Amino acid sequence: MPYILGFIAAIVALYFVAWLLVAGLLWFFLPALSIVLPVAAAAGVLLAFGSALLTLTDRRTPPETVTPDRVTAGATRLRRLRGNNPFARDRAWPAYFSAQAHADLGQVWRADATLLADGWHWIGGVFRRSWPGRAAVAFVLAPGWFAVSAGALAATAVIVGAGGVLLFVLWALWAVPTGLLRAADQLVRRSRGASGSCPACYHVTQLPVFACPGCGEIHRDVRPGRLGGLWRRCGCGHVLPTSVVRAARKIPPRCPRCLEPLRAGAALVTDVRLPVFGPVSAGKTRLVYTGLLAVRDRVAADGGEIEFVDEDSRQTFDNAVSLLGAGGDTVKTPAGELPPAVTVRYTAGRRRALLHLFDAAGEFYADRDDNTELEFLDHAQGLVFVVDPFSLPWVRDQLAGGSSVPVEANPAAEAPEYVYHLTAKRLQDYRVDTRRQRLAVAVVKADLLAGLPPADDLTPDGVRAWLERAGLDNLVLAAERDFREVRYFLVASLAGLPAGDPRSPAAPLAWLSAGAGLRLWADPANASPPGEPDKEPEEAV
Repeated sequence: MPYILGFIAAIVALYFVAWLLVAGLLWFFLPALSIVLPVAAAAGVLLAFGSALLTLTDRRTPPETVTPDRVTAGATRLRRLRGNNPFARDRAWPAYFSAQAHADLGQVWRADATLLADGWHWIGGVFRRSWPGRAAVAFVLAPGWFAVSAGALAATAVIVGAGGVLLFVLWALWAVPTGLLRAADQLVRRSRGASGSCPACYHVTQLPVFACPGCGEIHRDVRPGRLGGLWRRCGCGHVLPTSVVRAARKIPPRCPRCLEPLRAGAALVTDVRLPVFGPVSAGKTRLVYTGLLAVRDRVAADGGEIEFVDEDSRQTFDNAVSLLGAGGDTVKTPAGELPPAVTVRYTAGRRRALLHLFDAAGEFYADRDDNTELEFLDHAQGLVFVVDPFSLPWVRDQLAGGSSVPVEANPAAEAPEYVYHLTAKRLQDYRVDTRRQRLAVAVVKADLLAGLPPADDLTPDGVRAWLERAGLDNLVLAAERDFREVRYFLVASLAGLPAGDPRSPAAPLAWLSAGAGLRLWADPANASPPGEPDKEPEEAV
C-alpha cells in the first residue's frame, strides 16, 4: 500500500512540475521571447551596420587592396585580355569600379558572416560542456543568436544590395565618358590614318607602348578603360594620361615589339609607307632623292614644309642632292644591309604626316631568301616599281642598229619581270592583300632615253602601251591582276625638275601618297597624275 501511495504522489508531483513548465513557457518564456527576439534582431541590424562601417574604414578585417601587382598577376576580377595576347595587364592601379568595389562589398558580406559564424561556434562550445549549458543554449542563447543572425544577414543583404545599386549608378556615370573618350581616341586616329612605324624592326602598330616617366614601367595599352578613365596611376604612383592621342603628346611612343622609340608624331599623324623596288642599278635611289627634292620644293611653294626627322637622313639627302646637282650619281645602296626608312615630316597648315620611303639594295629583290627579310613590304600602302628601259632587250636591239646605250645609263642587270614576280610572290606568301594596294610603275632614265629610236613614240600618256611593245605585256597583265590600281609614269630623275613637269620623279610618290590619305598639295594631278588612264581592276576569281 505505501508503494501505491508513493507512486500516486510521484505522478501528482510530475503533473505539477509539467504544469509549471508549461505555464512558465506560456506565461513567461514566450512573452519574453516576443520581446527579446525583436530586440535581438534589431541588435543584429546594428551589428551588421557596425561591422560594415568598421570593415570599410579599415578598423576590422579590411578588404584586400587590389594592387598593381595583383593586376599583373591576374588575381583580380578584371577580365582577361582578349585574343592571344601574351602580355599581362599593365602594372597600374585599377579604376575603383573595376576591381576594388567588388572587393569592398565582398569583404562586408564575409566580415558579417564570419562574425555570426564565430557566435554559433561559441554557442556550440557552451552546449557541449554540461546539462545546464545545454538548457541555456536551448532556451536562451540559440533563440537569441538566431534572431541576431537573421537581423544581421538581412541588414547585410540590404547594405550589399544598396551598395551594389549605388556603385552601378556611379560606374555608369564613370563608364559612359570613359567609353566616349576611348571611342574618340580610336576615331581620331583612324580618321587621320595614324600609326607608328618602327625605324628599327619595321613593325607597324596602331597601339604603341609608353614607358612611365617615373619608373620606366612599360604600359602596353593606355586607352581609357579598367585601369583608368581620364588618367591612370602607374604602380610607382606616377600619373599618366590615358588615350594614345593624349599620351603621345607627353610621352615618347615606343614599338610594342622591340621597345625602340618611334618617330615623333607616330600614332598621332597620318603615316604613309612607300617602298621603292626594282633591280640593281635600276635607279631606285636616284628616284627617291630627286622625288623628295621635287616634293619638298612643291610643298614649300604652297606654304607647307618637308623636313627630315633625323640628322643622318638630312645629311644623306643633302649629299645626294649635291651630287645630282653637280651631274654626279647617288651612292649605291649597300647590299646585305637592311635599309633604314628615309622619313620626312610633312606640315601644311594643321595637316601633319610622316612619309617613309624604303630603298633596299636591288640584290634583296633578286634573291628569294634575301627578300624574306624585307618586312616593310608587308606594311606598305603602295609600292613604286622601277623599270630601267636600258635593261630591256627590245631597247638594246633597236640601239644596236646605230645609237649606243649611253655610258651614264648603267643598265640594270636583272630583268624587270623576274624582280617583279619574285617580289609579288613574296607578298603573296606573307598574305599581303595586294588587291587593296596601289602600284606605280615608273619607267626611269627618261632624260637619257629621249631622242633615241626606242623612245620615238614614248610619251607620259603612253607608258603602258610602250611597255607592251617593249615585250613587257606579261608584266603589265600580272601587275594589273595583282594590284587594285596600277599607273604608269615616265620619270626623269633629275635634280631641280619641278613637280609640275610630266616626267617629274615626284609624280609616283604624290599619287601613292594620295591613295594612302595624304595629298601632298592641292592639285587634281595629285590624285590623277600624268599617265595613261588606269585599267579597271578585274573581278576576283
